[in-house]
Amino acid sequence: MPGGCPAPALRRSLRGVWGAGDTVSSRTSAASRERRTVFVAWGDESGSVSAVDPGVYLMGAVLAAPETTEHLREAMRELLRPSEKKVHWYGASESHRDRIIDVVADLTLEAVVVARLGELGERDERRRRKCFETFAPTLASMGCTHLTLESRGPRDDARDRKMLEALRAQRRVDSTLRLDHVPGPADPVLWIADAVCGAVVADRVGQSRWLTQIERRTSVYVIDDRPRR
Repeated sequence: MPGGCPAPALRRSLRGVWGAGDTVSSRTSAASRERRTVFVAWGDESGSVSAVDPGVYLMGAVLAAPETTEHLREAMRELLRPSEKKVHWYGASESHRDRIIDVVADLTLEAVVVARLGELGERDERRRRKCFETFAPTLASMGCTHLTLESRGPRDDARDRKMLEALRAQRRVDSTLRLDHVPGPADPVLWIADAVCGAVVADRVGQSRWLTQIERRTSVYVIDDRPRR
């Protein structure tokens, strides 16, 4: 659905998880409503298509049991083309995106995406911080103890760690959630998170076929922080 929360949407207050008064729209997977154990996550971020979906910033993660990690990596390595260092949704053709999602849909994992609708002209670090304030507690509430994000360089990685420390100080996450950064080409599971974010962006601008394939195991939370006119 262009420019809005994907349907069907569930409106609910997340008081006590993200902080009093925070409200988001969400589309949650069937499995996310059941008790389950997940241990590790890999995350990525994306903007939307600014011409038709402005002010949107997303952070997405895939969660899986540690013993499945090598299988996930092997599956994604098979998608690499000779000239590529990593599988990247943005530069992929539609046919290659079809292949990527076909592979992801067959993997044993869960996915979470937080999409924040912010004010136009916001600085990138504010957009990321406001998104992370929901993203990290969401993962922690699902049982995640280790999050790996794609490295953006030492300075930006340090900002991420400070954000997590701030959430710990506010008791929105506890010390069990650990954060690491690695270069994008180094861990193929990061490529899955990139693809999930890409599928959600495509859905927001009217191309739903990729998200449809993985939506049963994908939870999408939409935070509307746009100014009220």
